[in-house]
Amino acid sequence: MRILLLSWLFLISLFANSPGITMILVSGQCQNDRQCMLLQMKNSLVFDSSFSVHLVQWNRSTDCCTWSGVDCDVDGHVIGLNLSFESISGGLENSTGLFGLRYLQSLNLAYNSLNEAQIPSRFANLTNLTRLNLSTAGFSG
Repeated sequence: MRILLLSWLFLISLFANSPGITMILVSGQCQNDRQCMLLQMKNSLVFDSSFSVHLVQWNRSTDCCTWSGVDCDVDGHVIGLNLSFESISGGLENSTGLFGLRYLQSLNLAYNSLNEAQIPSRFANLTNLTRLNLSTAGFSG
Protein backbone atom coordinates (compact mmCIF):
# COMPACT_ATOMS: atom_id res chain seq x y z
CA MET A 1 0.00 0.00 0.00
CA ARG A 2 2.80 2.37 0.93
CA ILE A 3 4.72 1.58 -2.27
CA LEU A 4 1.59 2.24 -4.35
CA LEU A 5 1.10 5.63 -2.68
CA LEU A 6 4.75 6.57 -3.23
CA SER A 7 4.46 5.52 -6.88
CA TRP A 8 1.45 7.78 -7.39
CA LEU A 9 3.21 10.71 -5.72
CA PHE A 10 6.24 10.16 -7.97
CA LEU A 11 4.06 10.11 -11.10
CA ILE A 12 2.20 13.24 -10.08
CA SER A 13 5.43 15.14 -9.44
CA LEU A 14 6.86 13.84 -12.74
CA PHE A 15 3.87 15.07 -14.74
CA ALA A 16 3.64 18.36 -12.86
CA ASN A 17 7.24 19.19 -13.80
CA SER A 18 6.95 18.13 -17.43
CA PRO A 19 7.09 20.86 -20.11
CA GLY A 20 3.71 21.69 -21.61
CA ILE A 21 1.74 20.50 -18.60
CA THR A 22 0.26 23.16 -16.41
CA MET A 23 -1.37 22.47 -13.10
CA ILE A 24 -4.13 24.90 -12.26
CA LEU A 25 -4.81 25.63 -8.64
CA VAL A 26 -8.13 27.28 -7.93
CA SER A 27 -7.95 29.53 -4.92
CA GLY A 28 -11.66 29.38 -4.17
CA GLN A 29 -11.22 32.39 -1.94
CA CYS A 30 -14.04 34.87 -2.16
CA GLN A 31 -12.80 38.42 -2.12
CA ASN A 32 -13.83 40.04 1.15
CA ASP A 33 -15.60 42.97 -0.50
CA ARG A 34 -17.60 40.54 -2.67
CA GLN A 35 -18.70 38.59 0.39
CA CYS A 36 -19.81 41.85 2.02
CA MET A 37 -21.77 42.77 -1.13
CA LEU A 38 -23.52 39.39 -1.17
CA LEU A 39 -24.42 39.63 2.50
CA GLN A 40 -25.63 43.20 1.99
CA MET A 41 -27.77 41.95 -0.90
CA LYS A 42 -29.16 39.10 1.22
CA ASN A 43 -30.03 41.51 4.04
CA SER A 44 -31.82 43.89 1.64
CA LEU A 45 -34.01 41.15 0.14
CA VAL A 46 -37.32 40.01 1.53
CA PHE A 47 -37.52 36.22 1.31
CA ASP A 48 -39.15 33.38 3.18
CA SER A 49 -36.34 31.47 4.90
CA SER A 50 -38.49 28.35 5.22
CA PHE A 51 -38.57 28.07 1.40
CA SER A 52 -35.08 29.39 0.67
CA VAL A 53 -32.47 26.93 -0.55
CA HIS A 54 -29.52 29.23 -1.18
CA LEU A 55 -29.85 32.54 0.67
CA VAL A 56 -30.69 30.97 4.01
CA GLN A 57 -27.29 29.25 4.06
CA TRP A 58 -25.16 32.33 3.34
CA ASN A 59 -23.18 33.51 6.36
CA ARG A 60 -19.96 35.32 7.19
CA SER A 61 -18.26 32.23 8.64
CA THR A 62 -17.73 30.47 5.28
CA ASP A 63 -16.08 31.42 2.01
CA CYS A 64 -18.76 32.89 -0.28
CA CYS A 65 -17.34 30.95 -3.24
CA THR A 66 -18.58 27.81 -1.50
CA TRP A 67 -22.08 29.16 -0.92
CA SER A 68 -24.96 27.44 -2.64
CA GLY A 69 -26.03 29.44 -5.70
CA VAL A 70 -22.73 31.36 -5.99
CA ASP A 71 -20.13 30.76 -8.71
CA CYS A 72 -16.69 32.37 -8.60
CA ASP A 73 -13.78 32.56 -11.01
CA VAL A 74 -10.21 31.61 -10.03
CA ASP A 75 -9.59 35.14 -8.74
CA GLY A 76 -12.52 35.00 -6.32
CA HIS A 77 -14.80 37.29 -8.33
CA VAL A 78 -18.48 36.39 -8.16
CA ILE A 79 -19.46 35.55 -11.74
CA GLY A 80 -22.73 33.68 -11.24
CA LEU A 81 -25.75 33.86 -8.95
CA ASN A 82 -28.61 31.38 -8.96
CA LEU A 83 -31.43 32.84 -6.88
CA SER A 84 -34.27 30.98 -8.55
CA PHE A 85 -37.06 29.60 -6.35
CA GLU A 86 -35.82 31.63 -3.35
CA SER A 87 -39.28 33.06 -2.54
CA ILE A 88 -37.91 36.59 -2.94
CA SER A 89 -40.71 39.14 -2.72
CA GLY A 90 -40.77 42.90 -3.02
CA GLY A 91 -38.16 44.37 -5.32
CA LEU A 92 -34.46 44.74 -5.94
CA GLU A 93 -34.21 48.54 -5.84
CA ASN A 94 -32.37 48.56 -2.51
CA SER A 95 -30.07 45.71 -3.45
CA THR A 96 -26.88 47.73 -3.85
CA GLY A 97 -24.80 44.62 -3.16
CA LEU A 98 -26.19 42.92 -6.27
CA PHE A 99 -25.53 45.86 -8.56
CA GLY A 100 -21.97 46.22 -7.23
CA LEU A 101 -20.96 42.77 -8.51
CA ARG A 102 -19.18 44.08 -11.60
CA TYR A 103 -17.82 40.68 -12.70
CA LEU A 104 -21.25 39.03 -12.64
CA GLN A 105 -21.88 37.13 -15.88
CA SER A 106 -24.94 35.04 -15.01
CA LEU A 107 -27.96 35.91 -12.86
CA ASN A 108 -30.98 33.68 -12.37
CA LEU A 109 -33.95 35.25 -10.58
CA ALA A 110 -36.58 32.94 -12.05
CA TYR A 111 -39.63 31.81 -10.09
CA ASN A 112 -39.72 34.44 -7.39
CA SER A 113 -42.53 36.78 -6.36
CA LEU A 114 -41.24 40.26 -7.01
CA ASN A 115 -44.81 41.61 -6.78
CA GLU A 116 -44.82 43.32 -10.14
CA ALA A 117 -41.85 45.49 -9.21
CA GLN A 118 -40.25 47.39 -12.06
CA ILE A 119 -37.14 45.87 -13.61
CA PRO A 120 -34.38 47.98 -12.03
CA SER A 121 -32.48 50.23 -14.44
CA ARG A 122 -29.37 49.41 -12.41
CA PHE A 123 -29.10 46.11 -14.33
CA ALA A 124 -27.23 48.33 -16.82
CA ASN A 125 -24.39 48.54 -14.24
CA LEU A 126 -23.77 44.80 -14.68
CA THR A 127 -21.78 45.23 -17.88
CA ASN A 128 -20.40 41.67 -17.92
CA LEU A 129 -23.85 40.10 -17.58
CA THR A 130 -24.41 37.72 -20.50
CA ARG A 131 -27.14 35.48 -19.02
CA LEU A 132 -30.16 36.88 -17.22
CA ASN A 133 -33.15 34.70 -16.36
CA LEU A 134 -36.23 36.60 -15.16
CA SER A 135 -38.75 33.87 -16.08
CA THR A 136 -41.82 34.04 -13.85
CA ALA A 137 -39.97 36.35 -11.46
CA GLY A 138 -42.93 38.69 -11.12
CA PHE A 139 -41.42 41.83 -12.67
CA SER A 140 -43.52 44.32 -14.57
CA GLY A 141 -42.54 46.77 -17.27
